[in-house]
Amino acid sequence: MRGWQETIIGAWLLLAAMGTTGLPMTCSAEETIIQSIRIIGLERTRERVVLRQLPFAAGDVWREDFAETGERWLRNLGLFSEVHITPPDASGVVVVQVHERWSLWILPQLSRRDNGASSAGLALDEYNLWGLNHHLRLAYKKDTGKNFSSINGTSYEAGYDWARILDSKLSLHLSVGRGKSIFDSYNAGLLVAEYLQHRNQLAVLFDYALGPVPGEGWGISLGYALDHLRYQLLSGPAQPDVLPSRRHQILAGINYRQIDDRITWISGTAFDYQLSIAHSTLGSTLNVYRQTGSLRAYLPLFGHNTLNLRLNAGVATGDVLRDGLFDLGNRNGIRGYFPGEVQTKSYALGTIEGRFLLRPDSNVQWVAFSDVGYLPNGRLAVKQKRWFIGAGTGLRWTLRWLVRGTLRADAAYGLVTRRWRFYLGTGQAF
Repeated sequence: MRGWQETIIGAWLLLAAMGTTGLPMTCSAEETIIQSIRIIGLERTRERVVLRQLPFAAGDVWREDFAETGERWLRNLGLFSEVHITPPDASGVVVVQVHERWSLWILPQLSRRDNGASSAGLALDEYNLWGLNHHLRLAYKKDTGKNFSSINGTSYEAGYDWARILDSKLSLHLSVGRGKSIFDSYNAGLLVAEYLQHRNQLAVLFDYALGPVPGEGWGISLGYALDHLRYQLLSGPAQPDVLPSRRHQILAGINYRQIDDRITWISGTAFDYQLSIAHSTLGSTLNVYRQTGSLRAYLPLFGHNTLNLRLNAGVATGDVLRDGLFDLGNRNGIRGYFPGEVQTKSYALGTIEGRFLLRPDSNVQWVAFSDVGYLPNGRLAVKQKRWFIGAGTGLRWTLRWLVRGTLRADAAYGLVTRRWRFYLGTGQAF
């Protein structure tokens, strides 16, 4: 009996020693330790951009969902046209293979309205500056009078987005703008006065990801903005709500993303809420409070075709001047209407849009859509209506090799104005 007791005590001491020294008590045959990560295909992007976007690191135990999750998170960066993650081999090496997209845009910008008012400009966007997924934007615009016949004002803007400062979950967005541009004042959708607007603006915004990586799960934002405006009347009677102002604003927001961006199609859900507060205690000449919210759902139908739903709302209260109104008539708002036709202090907007690839492997989409907007007070909108409906169709041509390389053409009919509107641009409406 004593010998058996000594054997049992010895076994317990051995097990205890193994536990305290970190030696494995058991080893599952299915567990694989990631020894290293090998990245193939990088040309301009730094390895750290890929490594910080993965759900695993060297030393972790491999899980079956790592490959799918890692591929989705890397695709959502927008920098790669192809992403493949291979599970660990016999040596524990995980291979991440990517194909980079060209990240530099130089895009001419032209616009013309029904009354002939036109503008021309040029924008430069680099979406992978320093190979760190930083975004630099430089742009200028000239208001070129009626049918590009003169130069009435020139404005400049610049922006810089620093993604994941020091590889953290914190990102910085900085934007500045300065210059002169034409400001049209509308009443019930009709142009009543034209001003030359002088503007200086600066905004600093920080985003922090509450999820595992930015753009996945919940996030919050906080910032500050300065916007100084003054006006010179060019034509028409002076308007009582077109006044010089200083807006010093606190910016805050919350957002949610659960998206899978496949370049030519997208699935998932997204939500945004933004609040800006301009108050005299901040040095502002106006007390204005603006809130906007947006809920979007991208639902797979069959193949790579999707049904896309959007519900937006906004409200502005306080000292709301003409330049502080929501202007919903545009290619990303209520299509079928032009700027100035659907202006309001509060609104609700819903969209249903079908996106259909011409072939399963095509990079061209046919799009059919309908936008419906409701204004609690339609006094400022065309024909002083409260309900606005626009419906139409369009095409999207996506260049897989180019970051944000979707070119867009839409034709939409506005039921209130009974007119067709045509839009050219880049990106989706939402």
